[in-house]
Amino acid sequence: MDPDFLLKRYGELYGPEAGPWNLSVESKYLEYRITAFFEENFTVGEGADICNVGIGAGYWDRYLSYQLQGGSLTSIDLDGNICRGLSECLKNEGNPSPVKIIHKDVMECTELCGKFDIVTMVGSTRLESGLFESILERLFSLLKPGGCLYYQSIAQDEDAEAVKTLCRRNGLQVENYLQEKPFGRPYHYWKIATGSCM
Repeated sequence: MDPDFLLKRYGELYGPEAGPWNLSVESKYLEYRITAFFEENFTVGEGADICNVGIGAGYWDRYLSYQLQGGSLTSIDLDGNICRGLSECLKNEGNPSPVKIIHKDVMECTELCGKFDIVTMVGSTRLESGLFESILERLFSLLKPGGCLYYQSIAQDEDAEAVKTLCRRNGLQVENYLQEKPFGRPYHYWKIATGSCM
C-alpha cells in the first residue's frame, strides 16, 4: 500500500477542483439515489459476476464489492491513476471481495463479452466518453444471457426514447426507467434486461 499515493488521490477528490461537487448536497443525493435505484431494481444472486464501467471516485465500485455473494466484480476505467486509486483504497480498507481492476478503454475489452450477470455504468461516464450508441452496445455485449444493465446518466441531453429504441434494436428491453429533476436538471436511471434478470 502506498500512503502517499492515497493521500494525493484523496486530495484530488476533495481539493479545489473536484471538492465543491463531491461535497455538495446534490452529489450526496445522487450517490444515495443511484444506490437506492439499484437496490430497488436489482438482486445480486449468489455467485453473480458484476462489471462496472467507469470507476471515477470509486465509491460505487466499493459499494458493489460488498454486495457480492461468492461472485466477483470487474471494474474498468481508462485512467490509470483512477484504477490505481481504487486498488490502493481496497487494500487500505482490507476489502475482502474479489475485485479485478482493468486499466483499459471498455471499447477495447472484447475479451469480456458475455461474462457478466450485471453491468453498471453510472454518473458521467457516458457523457465523458463522448459516445452514445456504441458504448451502450458494448455494455450490452458484456452481459450473459439473462443479464441486466444498470445505466444511470446525468447528461442534460439524454434522450430516453433513443435509449429505448437502441435497446429494442439490440433485442433488450427496458424493465424500469426513472427520470427525476431534484436539483433542476434531469437524472435518468434504467434497468435494461436481456431476459429474466438476477
